[in-house]
Amino acid sequence: MSVHLPVSLWSLISLSLPLQPHFWITSLRAPSAVTAARRHRAGSSMDRGAWLVLSALGLVVTPTDAVAVFCFSGVDPKNGTCTDVIISGIEEEDCCLNINNCFQFASVGTAYTCRQTVEWTDWSSWSACTVSCLEGVQQRRRRCYGKSHCGGDINEGLQTRSCVERDCCAVNGGWSAWTHWSSCSVTCAAGTKERQRNCSQPPPSCGGHCPGSPAHVQACYTGRICPTHGSWSPWGDWGACTGTCRPEGLGSIPVRRRTRHCGSPAPSRFPPGRPCPGVSTETSQCENLPFCPVAGNWGSWSAQSTCSTSCGVGKVRQGRACDHPSPKYGGMTCPGPATRDFLCNTRIPCPVDGIWREWSWWSDCERSNWNISCRRYVGQQKRTRKCVGRAHNGQPCPGSIIDIQSCYNIQDCYLGKGSWTTWNHWSLCDPPCGANSMRNRVRTCVPTYPNYPNETGVVKKVPVYFWGMPIFHCDGTYGDEKQLKQLKHCQNVPECD
Repeated sequence: MSVHLPVSLWSLISLSLPLQPHFWITSLRAPSAVTAARRHRAGSSMDRGAWLVLSALGLVVTPTDAVAVFCFSGVDPKNGTCTDVIISGIEEEDCCLNINNCFQFASVGTAYTCRQTVEWTDWSSWSACTVSCLEGVQQRRRRCYGKSHCGGDINEGLQTRSCVERDCCAVNGGWSAWTHWSSCSVTCAAGTKERQRNCSQPPPSCGGHCPGSPAHVQACYTGRICPTHGSWSPWGDWGACTGTCRPEGLGSIPVRRRTRHCGSPAPSRFPPGRPCPGVSTETSQCENLPFCPVAGNWGSWSAQSTCSTSCGVGKVRQGRACDHPSPKYGGMTCPGPATRDFLCNTRIPCPVDGIWREWSWWSDCERSNWNISCRRYVGQQKRTRKCVGRAHNGQPCPGSIIDIQSCYNIQDCYLGKGSWTTWNHWSLCDPPCGANSMRNRVRTCVPTYPNYPNETGVVKKVPVYFWGMPIFHCDGTYGDEKQLKQLKHCQNVPECD
């Protein structure tokens, strides 16, 4: 169904209707042709005015079909996948009674955390350098997972840094002339002779080598026949034992046999060779034969365990033992699993501990009824923060909501000549791929603060901080310039995907 609404009414509905589960709005169309189709969950609040408008138009319906998911108890931060499955075939709402849970719409697929926020996985290890000598780069990646997407630049999932595996590249050397041939390695029949050369004209440098072999081997012939001595072939496999198992108790031990032949090679007749030493047949008792096997059988199922969790969904377990009888002497074990699990749903939301938001900016450095600007008088400033997200009797945020410190007010105070910091380390390559990748380093002009006491207090000493942006300059700057930057091209950077 499509309903065309005036812009003013559409804006009223958009502002009054928070994105909550368990309601669908069927294709509202404003004059700008924007189509909304959102699903909202039950138990949430909706502005009554928007509800009455949508109800009167027949645009709010209650869902009838719920999608079953695979519910897991955690997320692997290294690769953003769900871990430790709890149960499958339950609704997303029941799985997310614990916001630390994770779910998937299939046993293998995209992972969704129950938290409303999205997160990055840990960075992968740095890749190998793009070149084996001189300067190249290394890269590492991370992946976004959660109910939404991480947003921002796509290159936030890729980092590049420069690398040098070796300061020089390999240069091959050259071979010397061959030496004279050695004498033949045998006194009868055929052997080998050898000559050699050195990798020294010139020698290789920076890990190089000479291509080819340092030795040359060639066949040589003495013109004399050698005698052939007899040698045994390898022993054949053992034959089967006269029995495969024995019952518990006394009994005769089965035997096995194996043979070999004097033909690897056979001894020569002229010139005469020596025969094979030893015997051609060997017999051995079949030691350590097992008792004949006894197959195992299951006992009764135990009583169910308590639920594995006190909130959200968990599981109960039953077990059984393979002891009626136990398998013996290699007998078959009991078929099937030794445990079985069933879903337990406490229908109790899990506690959610509060977390601090970032501190606010420090307030101005002031002292009641005093003018402390550019003077050696101590003032005070404060900053605050908020504890958010606490629900279902979760723990409050630890620590204080307010932070107070002592300070000197140097806002717009003239401090004269400042000093330059040292150059910082080279930055990562930006962008992390492509021919225009650059890196930079900076140094900053910082003020020289007045020699005021750095502590105050009578009973207890506390530190005093400078607050405000003073007026100062450094040599080599123009106007209000307070930072110098150096840029450098990154070398051998791969093209972007």
